[in-house]
Amino acid sequence: MKRLLISLTVALCALAAGATELADLMPSWARHTPNPPADANYFLSWGVGEGQTEQEAQNAAWTDALNRSFHELRVAGISKQDINSVTTKGIDGVVSFHKVKRRIVAESAPIIVTNGVKIFILIQVQRNVNGPDDFYDLNTKKFDDHSFNLAVADYNAQFTGRYPFSARVFVPGMAQIHKGSVTKGAIIIGAETACVAGIIATECMRASYASKVNSTHNATHKRTYQNKASNCQNARNILIGAAVAVYAWNVIDGAVARGAKRSPEMALGPCVIDDGMGLAMTIKF
Repeated sequence: MKRLLISLTVALCALAAGATELADLMPSWARHTPNPPADANYFLSWGVGEGQTEQEAQNAAWTDALNRSFHELRVAGISKQDINSVTTKGIDGVVSFHKVKRRIVAESAPIIVTNGVKIFILIQVQRNVNGPDDFYDLNTKKFDDHSFNLAVADYNAQFTGRYPFSARVFVPGMAQIHKGSVTKGAIIIGAETACVAGIIATECMRASYASKVNSTHNATHKRTYQNKASNCQNARNILIGAAVAVYAWNVIDGAVARGAKRSPEMALGPCVIDDGMGLAMTIKF
């Protein structure tokens, strides 16, 4: 029994460690909801949702964000029908006889999870429809989170095999290793290292033989040293061409080749329940 408990503990720790990357994938505006100006007649609310399709995930995120915004507006008794109405009927809507004006100002790219995708959205909600109409004063472009978008693309690539372009392609073997092709990356690193070492060695030998040509008056020795220097020069040039070819292959392969794929068998992330929020772990056996 003791061994079983230890094994389960180790397994859960490993699962949690593997899921940390997904749990950390949140746009900056979801970690810290931006505050509008003090006298603004609107506020911002974010939501997260999952679904088998992007549309289902977006609708679930809408529901989450709207529930939070209704809590901010102190509107109670919201039904599922009300939520659906506000989600689907453009910018203006009516919920429990309360006029609602809201729009999406930022939306994350779909994040691959076990049973589909997850999406974060940030919405803007007018606080008082009879107050100042400053709804469109908000600059939505400032909510673009480029670092988050790159992280999502890199994370999703583990499951799609389509990795975004990265500066790793300019370092021999690094892009291949990052994509899960460790053997290919090691071959590229080894080939490039061997070429560079060969270039250095043959150039040193060429320089040595060239210096020996001027150190002797023997015509036979001169001719021998000149031939050896010429051979070393030719070998050096061939190795330079090989190094360039390997590097070019490294860059092209690193940019266009698909990487290894794995199944999203486990996900750990935020979830919304009736009594609040928490973390949910999904494990696929």
